[in-house]
Amino acid sequence: MVKQWRRWCGTAVVMWLVVVARVWMPASGQGAIQIVRQDTATRYPYSVTFRLSAVSSAAPITEARLYWQAGPQDVFNVQLVAFTPASLVSLEVPLSTQLLSLPPFAQITYRWQIRDGQGNTLVTENETFEYADNRKDWQETANERLRMLWYGLDDALVAELFAAADQSYQQLAADFGVTLEHRPLILLYPDRRAFEEFQDFVSNVEFVVGRYFPGHNIIACLVTPDLPRELLTDTLAHELSHLYSDNYYVGYTRLPLWLEEGLATYHESADLSDELELVQRAAARQRLVPFIELPAAIRANNVQTANLAYAEGATVFAFIHEMWGQGSVVDFLSAFRRTTHVDTAMRNVFGLGMADFEIAWRAWLGYPVEQVPQAIPTPTLIPLLLPTPTYLPPGGS
Repeated sequence: MVKQWRRWCGTAVVMWLVVVARVWMPASGQGAIQIVRQDTATRYPYSVTFRLSAVSSAAPITEARLYWQAGPQDVFNVQLVAFTPASLVSLEVPLSTQLLSLPPFAQITYRWQIRDGQGNTLVTENETFEYADNRKDWQETANERLRMLWYGLDDALVAELFAAADQSYQQLAADFGVTLEHRPLILLYPDRRAFEEFQDFVSNVEFVVGRYFPGHNIIACLVTPDLPRELLTDTLAHELSHLYSDNYYVGYTRLPLWLEEGLATYHESADLSDELELVQRAAARQRLVPFIELPAAIRANNVQTANLAYAEGATVFAFIHEMWGQGSVVDFLSAFRRTTHVDTAMRNVFGLGMADFEIAWRAWLGYPVEQVPQAIPTPTLIPLLLPTPTYLPPGGS
């Protein structure tokens, strides 16, 4: 049966934890200010408190600034701390996390800048801690490529899902031609209530089964007995593809959305027979979505139109792989580091404009045409800055 799940966007919040950072003491001669203690306390899902004790042997400490960064931000937030000047100060800075949309185990990085009355200044080294949810008995499975945290699941099932995720990761590394600098983290939830705890702003939340959190390198997936095993492995592969792509492209360079979702669908399984059957059936009925209309179709309200758009995007990558080989997949993905214009990328890699490429693709499907719509709209940049969930619509299978 043709797969019927689709992807949307949403946000999240998290947990309860106390993390004690290592005490940092400046070496002799580094200045009059010393850090006596620094640590953090996290109260899920409400707040993080940054705590610092510092002493100056030269003059009262008069100024303290906290620099903190959570997740995909490019710059640090700066907070000037109010306190009474003294030679020894103990500071606490609370940070509400309820609106930060942090997934479980997101990393928070911070540092302090301290100044005394004589102008002596000390900046601590960056410290990073995991915003971990310690309310659950998390277990860990990991290798040099992936890290998976889970609880309340059968060991054999977890091993199977980890192997599937690792295989998907290695295929992604081959397709993009690079390996990621940081290991992705995959969270597995055995019950929907716990999984939905950080799905507050997603519509149709009851059908969400997986989400990737851009910038955090984290995927969360629901694993319950009622979900087909194929759906579980496909969801892992799909969200890993989004994660890999998000790490591969920087700034405003990235795949157009219909190719992004097509690539993720292409990576779901080595067997694209369902997608190919869906696309060929549409071609036989002259109902294929032209390439120039795919940017809108990929987020169509009509489930059948959106599913067809996902499937067409997936078969585009299957077509490239079969006609030009693995190296051309790498070259095609690399081309979007220099342009977001599909026609330009196709000309640079295959020597075919988008219209000619579509004609060749339709012939490969077995339903050749002499021409396709060629009015190429102005490309639209759609950065994937929100979590990208995977869900199963009512009645889907």
